[in-house]
Amino acid sequence: MKKFLLLPILICLSHHLAYGQFQQGTFMGRGNVSINRVSTDRTFINPQFPNSNNRTENIWTLLPGLGYFIRENLAIGAQGGIGRGTNSLSMEGYSGSRTVTRDFYAGIFVRKFLVLDKNFSFFLEGQGNRIWERPFFEGSDGRFYDTKGDGWNAGIFIGFHYMLSKTIGLELKSGLLEYNTSTTYNLMEDVQISQQNGFNLSLLSQLGLGFNIFF
Repeated sequence: MKKFLLLPILICLSHHLAYGQFQQGTFMGRGNVSINRVSTDRTFINPQFPNSNNRTENIWTLLPGLGYFIRENLAIGAQGGIGRGTNSLSMEGYSGSRTVTRDFYAGIFVRKFLVLDKNFSFFLEGQGNRIWERPFFEGSDGRFYDTKGDGWNAGIFIGFHYMLSKTIGLELKSGLLEYNTSTTYNLMEDVQISQQNGFNLSLLSQLGLGFNIFF
């Protein structure tokens, strides 16, 4: 853990190694797919649907974006994408059923590279996203919608980047710290039914694989 906490200091104090792909004025197009294992207490108030508090949900996210290097090794950018979370139900009477959440994201990011050589580098990234959620219950009789949600997400990530060529790179990243806030509404009565917020340590619980193009 101490090594992860020292990384931001190393980045700030690092000498300014800069290769063509990380120089000021360069664009970075990126795509990233990640999985996040989180605990959630989303509640469905329609009595015909199951309520299951504090359950674990697996969320897959596809989040492409476009960044611009405002100085050597430092890029800012915008991103947007989709996510899908699932939670299988094991309660009596709901065997084979599950709750599913579709998420839509729009946000910004800031990334700082710590360059080791022309191929290898580490990075630290901060990002914030606006999120729109559409949960539904999926059973043997079909799909039933009873809520919608929206909120904000902010997180800090650490990662490793490898250049395959002068313009193409691969990355692997992990979450460090995450903050989420969301509000859920009842679609049947159009009223607010819950509000959640909190910090989470996301180290190794949120992993992502990315593909970057520099131009």
